Amino acid sequence: MFKQEACERSLTSILVWSDYMEFILRQQQGKLPYLYLPFHGKGGARAFFTTRLGGVSRGCYSSLNLGYHTGDQTDAVTVNRRLAAQTLGINDERFVTVDQVHGDRVLAIESERDVVAKKGSMADAMVTHLQDVALTILCADCQAVYIYDPLQRVIAVAHAGWRGTVTRVAANCLQVMAHLYGSRPRDCRTALSPAAGFCCYEVGESVCAAVKEAFPGLWQGLLAKKDTDRWHFNISQANSLVLQDAGVIKENICISKLCTICRQDIFFSHRGSKGATGRMAAVLVQ
Repeated sequence: MFKQEACERSLTSILVWSDYMEFILRQQQGKLPYLYLPFHGKGGARAFFTTRLGGVSRGCYSSLNLGYHTGDQTDAVTVNRRLAAQTLGINDERFVTVDQVHGDRVLAIESERDVVAKKGSMADAMVTHLQDVALTILCADCQAVYIYDPLQRVIAVAHAGWRGTVTRVAANCLQVMAHLYGSRPRDCRTALSPAAGFCCYEVGESVCAAVKEAFPGLWQGLLAKKDTDRWHFNISQANSLVLQDAGVIKENICISKLCTICRQDIFFSHRGSKGATGRMAAVLVQ
């Protein structure tokens, strides 16, 4: 069973953009545990990342599976989503999810009408300036990229597996934020969620080729052979480079060091479970 104290010790090693910003564990009595990051202090955006714990799903989806597309019982996922909404203090009608396709399309939620009309659109990232709209990405080894502009009060969240990373989906978010709302990357605070770690993320030659093409001259710091002949990919460092290349200040990038494959006691892992597993939610709201 996952212990809160053990997780809190693990979280102390997370890189931060300042001396006080880091993902922290929150668990109130009778509610779900989740990771939390308060962007820009009190009054800023709030970033959440759920765990696999505290829900009603069974078997390989045990227990807080939030993905309807996984093969889990629909009713169980509905209950899990309601539990998550209650724990995070968000109206479940204000969650906006998309049909993630491992691409680089950014969906703009520009009006209250869009909150309903654009749910389920094919995209892998979302941007909005609206208040109390919970942009939500589902993950199980892929990385969620959180972006917050505290000056223009704009938020974005992106789903970045290796495909989204090499096609620079996070940079696309920043471009849309700049075009629609005048955001400047140097003003933005960003965070990278728990994901498949460099320690465990094995990839084949086709992924290596894509990484080398996307990061010429830098790929040596992103790919390495560990104890086997298989290449390992540092997806967190790659997404950090994407953000920096787009103009985000390095000190404004918070990187979680928690590996979803290593920590299957806390997280779902698509690779660790060989495909049969649930999904966590990465949520950003202001």
